[in-house]
Amino acid sequence: MLTLLAMTLAPLQVQIPSCGALGCTFDDAGVYVGMSSAETTALSAVYPPGFSAEQPTEWYEYLNVFDCRGNTTANPTSALCARAVTYCQTAMPNSSGPYSRVFRRHADADGSIGTWEYIGNTCFTDETPAQSGAAPGLTEAMIIEQFHRTEFALPTTTMQPPGNRTLINLPVYYQLAWPEAGFAPGEIDSTTLVGHQVDIRPRLDSATYFFGDGSTSGPTTSLGGPYPTGDITHTYTSSGAVNPHIEATYTGEVSVDGGAWQPIPATVSITGTAEDLQILTSTNRLYQD
Repeated sequence: MLTLLAMTLAPLQVQIPSCGALGCTFDDAGVYVGMSSAETTALSAVYPPGFSAEQPTEWYEYLNVFDCRGNTTANPTSALCARAVTYCQTAMPNSSGPYSRVFRRHADADGSIGTWEYIGNTCFTDETPAQSGAAPGLTEAMIIEQFHRTEFALPTTTMQPPGNRTLINLPVYYQLAWPEAGFAPGEIDSTTLVGHQVDIRPRLDSATYFFGDGSTSGPTTSLGGPYPTGDITHTYTSSGAVNPHIEATYTGEVSVDGGAWQPIPATVSITGTAEDLQILTSTNRLYQD
């Protein structure tokens, strides 16, 4: 169970529900799940004391930081953990997620910027405004989170000799192939986020070949290949059964509303299905005619 978090908001021109004096949002089990959709959206109406939408010479800027180990206000989305995604899916099924810590800082028209202060957690990251008076918009955090939701194609292992059988001391040629299911490198996954068409195009960052006997090759950008030109090979020195597989690390590019492709500052590692490979021993025998 999460510890109840206290939100310490300064006196506001527009009062919003907050954890503490005005209560918090809880799930059915009594677990604190952060600000509701309405509370998160209401941040756009919050100004420093003495200022409002009619006097926008001072305002608050807001920032979502994925609630995962290692993320800070300087690097808010460098890591996306499964817990932050599944927590929002479980506690608030209709939210956008992932579970994020919301920070704000004071800014004014003269260019003065304050330090970030924590104000609470939310599962409604697409409702967090960029600053006071601004409607929620498409953010890098949303794009990164959508990138992690992409149904990437599982890297498939093909081998020669064929038939999933080979001999000791005989090189096995490995090749990475992409199945029809999922989005392979170069294919485009399209979705709509806060009214914008977002196209995500995966790219292969690297592949690591696991040969099943404790040996690996990579990370490498090579897709391997068949005999005799493939450059990913492995020779087994003892007989038995092994289960080789390939792990692919994806990066990607994003295009918003048909605009230019831009790199996505994130990676995802996908482990392919293990194959069965029998390593056999050949025995030479002399026969007399």
